[in-house]
Amino acid sequence: MVTMEYSKFRSLLRWMTVVPMLVTASLAGLLLWETFDLNGSLQWVDHTDRVLDQSGNLLKLLVDMEYAKRGYIVTGDEAFLRPYLEGTTKFTPAYQALYRLVADDPAQQRRLEDLNAGYEESEQYDTRIIALRRAGKADPTLIENRLRKSKMDALRQEVEDFQGVEEKLRIERVQGAHQRWIIMVTSCLLLGLGSGVFLALFTRYHVEKMGNKLLQSEERWTATLGSIGEAVIATDSEGRISFLNPIAAALTGWGVAEALNQPIGNVLKLINEKSGMTADNEVLRVLKEKQILAVANHVELVTRDGREVSVEHSAAPIFAGEEEVIGVVLVFRDVSERRQQQIETAEQAALLELTQDSVFVIDMEGVVLFWSRGAEAMLGYTKAQATGRIAHELLCTEFPVPFSAIRAELMRVGHWEGDLIKTAQDGRRVVVSGRWALQWGKRDQAPRVLVINSDITERKRGEESLILQKEQMRALAERLQWVREEDRKKVARELHDQIGQILTAVKMDMTWMSRHLPKSEVALLDRITESIQLINDGVKAVRTICSGLRPGVLDDLGLAAAIEWQASEFTSRNGVPCQVTVPPVDLHLDGDRATATFRIFQECLTNVIRHAQAESVRVTLCQEEDGILLVVEDDGIGFSEARLSNSLESLGVLGMKERAQFCGGDVRISSSPGNGTTVTVRVPLDIPRSDRRDKCTS
Repeated sequence: MVTMEYSKFRSLLRWMTVVPMLVTASLAGLLLWETFDLNGSLQWVDHTDRVLDQSGNLLKLLVDMEYAKRGYIVTGDEAFLRPYLEGTTKFTPAYQALYRLVADDPAQQRRLEDLNAGYEESEQYDTRIIALRRAGKADPTLIENRLRKSKMDALRQEVEDFQGVEEKLRIERVQGAHQRWIIMVTSCLLLGLGSGVFLALFTRYHVEKMGNKLLQSEERWTATLGSIGEAVIATDSEGRISFLNPIAAALTGWGVAEALNQPIGNVLKLINEKSGMTADNEVLRVLKEKQILAVANHVELVTRDGREVSVEHSAAPIFAGEEEVIGVVLVFRDVSERRQQQIETAEQAALLELTQDSVFVIDMEGVVLFWSRGAEAMLGYTKAQATGRIAHELLCTEFPVPFSAIRAELMRVGHWEGDLIKTAQDGRRVVVSGRWALQWGKRDQAPRVLVINSDITERKRGEESLILQKEQMRALAERLQWVREEDRKKVARELHDQIGQILTAVKMDMTWMSRHLPKSEVALLDRITESIQLINDGVKAVRTICSGLRPGVLDDLGLAAAIEWQASEFTSRNGVPCQVTVPPVDLHLDGDRATATFRIFQECLTNVIRHAQAESVRVTLCQEEDGILLVVEDDGIGFSEARLSNSLESLGVLGMKERAQFCGGDVRISSSPGNGTTVTVRVPLDIPRSDRRDKCTS
């Protein structure tokens, strides 16, 4: 019954496919014919547009020639005649091109022939007038005579008449194309609407007729199989398929109509990996024994396209009475995903056993569920000793944050990373880089945590050693800086106290001698005067050297005064204006920090002269909430900060940063080509809040 109804339904589907195809083909043919017709109309419209464009060009050429000739007749300048001569060479090709375009319209060609005749007559007249003008015999006003004006007006009128005809023709052609478009759209809409109505009525009639019968059959099977969410195939007593549900069709790859009346062995190709029994053998066995076949595992289903799908299945007889078996029903389900998960789990476990890192699995409370060989080798505990124990208690784990915080982050983002310290079985402290990943199970299973620990003990020791060496090198550099400043201070003091005093004493003696020598000793007095001047120069040189080694104003008056003095020296020595803004009172800095800040300022000015090519410098020194701020800005050529970081010429900048770091401060440099450079220095203070000042005055 079901087979008969289904064959009728397939016949209906064939009719429903053929009729729309025929209607669609008819509509396509009509649309193609209308499209060709419309395209022809549009081509004629385009042809008319080209005729109008060409006639417009021809008229413009005549007007340009007329203006050029008038200019020549009036001025006698050959430059005005050039466009006219060029127009005489262009007119014939332009006329011929326009003449060819209206080959389909003899009337328009005759108008063009009249236009050409008028042009030739006008050209002869113009040639005669130009020749007379060149000979000096023509009066400039000849161009304005009525005869020439009437000729030009006639030419213009002929072109305008020609264009008027073409404009009317274009309007007619556009209207014709528009009418064809309306006809094409209207016919397509009417035919499409009529075909749709016909197909709708045709389909409704046959579907309603077959639907009632199919609905009765579907209700019977729906009542039986409605609650089954697995693949179901039913056979008759000969082992031929009488029914299969969509799930079975999807698994086997067979369509419902193709599978009906097929032997079960052709559609359901089941192979038991252990017994080797196929599906048709199992059906025959059920038919013979009249008993339910127990569920079999390790069964592969070979689909129609050759794929192998792992399934679990069972078979049961269909009884028509107490003893008569009229068929067999087979129920099977796809377990490929579960089987694949089992395989992947086994493979993952094998891989975890091979890794040298410490790998184990814990639950959300930290209880060990899996313990790898890498964990045994790293931490000393065997799998039996670790399984079931709380990992962080067993290993005395030192967390960077509380374990509860780690667990909360795992639940929020699904992973966590950090360094941990664990205690091995033999008491060793092992530093590890931990990577934790949350693994969700099924709904009835609690989540687990995969923990991978990499031993970084040696790396940590190396990092700590490197940090210690770096700190030692920095302390050594700081000590060398201090020693150098002290040496400079000592040398400057010795030069000032010893050499300065000696030079002063010599100057005093020379002055005494010049006063007590008779005035008649002119030569000797002159030599003494020169010597006194040399002594004065020597005193100035000593002062300059002392200031370069250690400016006394820094020790005597403080950082603000020293910066003002250095800026003044910079301006007088290099001619570059230097605007300085400092606090009205000195800053509360100890000697080392003041010296470091002053040396950084000197290096900034040195860089301005060497590299910046600046025209002015602006310096700001002020006291902030918790430190002092020194800003040095120039309007020079600037530089690329990326180039500075990779340049060997940046040793001065490195020295500035090192000096600032010795004081607990920092140096920031911002610059770009063409925009100058800004150096910002911050040095911390260690003074009472009540003594701090944050105002700057000019």
